[in-house]
Amino acid sequence: MMSHCEVYAAFFLITVIFNHHLAFTDRRCRCLSNDLNCWPNASVWQIFNSSIDGRLLIPRSSAAACKADHFDLVKCNETFYHWMDSSWRSDQVGAMQYFNWENVSCSIWNSSSICTQGSIPVLAVNATYYEHVQKTIQFAWTNNLRLVMKTSGHDLLGRSTAYGSLLLWLHYIKNVTLIPQYSSCGTTNVSNAVRACAGNTWGDVYTWLNTYNLTVLGGTSKSVGAAGGFIQGGGHSPLSRWRGMPTDQVLEYEVITADGMFRTVSPCQNGDLFWALSGGGPGTYAVVLSVVLRTFPSPYIVGTLQNIKAPNETRFAQLVRDFVRMLPSLADAGWAGYFSMVDTTMSMTFFWPNGNLTIANNTFNQFMNNNTDLLFTNPIIGDRPSFYQFSLDVLQNMESTGYNGLVGSRLIPETIVRNQPDAVAQVFFRIKGQSANGSQLNIAMVAGGQVSNASNTNNSINSAWRTALLHAYYAQGWSDDASIEIQQAIAAQITHQAQILDTLSNDTLFGCYMNEANPNEPNWQQRFFGSQAMYDRLKTVKDKYDPLGLFVCKNCVGSDDWTSDLNCPKISNSSSTANPSTTSTSTKMQNHSAPSTSIKFRIILQIILIKVYVLLC
Repeated sequence: MMSHCEVYAAFFLITVIFNHHLAFTDRRCRCLSNDLNCWPNASVWQIFNSSIDGRLLIPRSSAAACKADHFDLVKCNETFYHWMDSSWRSDQVGAMQYFNWENVSCSIWNSSSICTQGSIPVLAVNATYYEHVQKTIQFAWTNNLRLVMKTSGHDLLGRSTAYGSLLLWLHYIKNVTLIPQYSSCGTTNVSNAVRACAGNTWGDVYTWLNTYNLTVLGGTSKSVGAAGGFIQGGGHSPLSRWRGMPTDQVLEYEVITADGMFRTVSPCQNGDLFWALSGGGPGTYAVVLSVVLRTFPSPYIVGTLQNIKAPNETRFAQLVRDFVRMLPSLADAGWAGYFSMVDTTMSMTFFWPNGNLTIANNTFNQFMNNNTDLLFTNPIIGDRPSFYQFSLDVLQNMESTGYNGLVGSRLIPETIVRNQPDAVAQVFFRIKGQSANGSQLNIAMVAGGQVSNASNTNNSINSAWRTALLHAYYAQGWSDDASIEIQQAIAAQITHQAQILDTLSNDTLFGCYMNEANPNEPNWQQRFFGSQAMYDRLKTVKDKYDPLGLFVCKNCVGSDDWTSDLNCPKISNSSSTANPSTTSTSTKMQNHSAPSTSIKFRIILQIILIKVYVLLC
């Protein structure tokens, strides 16, 4: 004979199916926290919180502990000390790495400023287990909430925040495991693959794999998530030229899609979703719970750090020209690296996996000998026994966050750098950074080499990476007290400077690396995804797995179906469809303040069922 709980469980299963039938059959304006007609009340939130083991949090601005309403002396001192520490910011549920995306009125540097919630989600789920993710998706879907995702908050386009929303915080879903022999699809056999969960950072993975003298192709920052927007957005690695793009190394994902289903995703399981997740943009197709990556024996690293100052603008222009001319030979030898330009100073960090220290000394000592009139501040040419040690000693010291800023970028084709180095140098000199306005031009030589390998085709990474040598990005910041007019002028300047890079093209559209790009970029569909055809193909996958647009973010696939605040569909269709992009556009958009009777009934029914379960079980 069935117990009360077993009877309830069977009834609940029927109800879930019934709920699915009564689910939204069209896109509609999201319910935001300021709309009491639709926003769940306190008892509903309490019941939901119990179902996720009490993981519900109230996010605050990263500066909140220093403000009157939430003042805490100990936490305020900690905030000041760690303000530009990316790892500390990752640990704060309401903090973004780039302060402007918190969009709050408070400033840590202005004691009289008052904190508002800004774009910070009003509630967050600190997901620790996969079930927390699943239940959060189901709750957001059932209640038509605006849902955003964040792991570490490294997002230059503001895709992890939204006013009046619910945040799914993946930072504490952590586990790294080695798979001695990974097999998939009947043909793929890879030794020493690694699985990293959503909350694991590249620092976690590098440190863990160092025990085995292995490494992965990850990012420069130790605090960036290994399974999140970096991989999904087609991120670049210091080792990309040596072994290809990080996305090329993906073997499998574990995900939960918008329907609440757990799925294993590989080239032979949900292959279209695997393709889209691998470079087609973050926060769009599913919530990624873990990723399986190829590993490699950690290479010995030869490197150089240089800080070079020219006496005047003319001499600096010559330095830029000479160094750009040098880039193809460095690339041919196997070097990769980063350099930046501000005023009349060039700073560089270049490295050579499994390189030759003697040749490196000869190369860069000759460069210094040819430029004795320049000031080289503490130049270093040296080596490290592994990429892990190089990352620990050099790369992880390159990042600081906690400021306001925007970037504009372009991927510069290798043919242009090789055939027109002087033209490239002139453009770089023209848009170099200026300390007076807080700007900087950064160049990453992380493409070419194995990135150009045409066999890496089972992903949706921007095709511009395959023909590029350089990723150039112009960055500019502003103070917390800058007026809206100043911020708008800086945004316009960012767009303008990136367009100067376009003068190098022959009427072809340069691509952009979407994770380090301008949120106001014109033609972003083509710039970020490679072509309109590629964007349309990704849109087909998006509509298949998330037809109602639960996962929507700025400049993400499908976001152009929504209003600029991403809260309302531009067109709503009241009839059921699996692919809203192909439906009639004649129906009126429904307002989120008036949920349908069936939806109200479904929400009430769920509350009653949960309460019955509590009483019976």
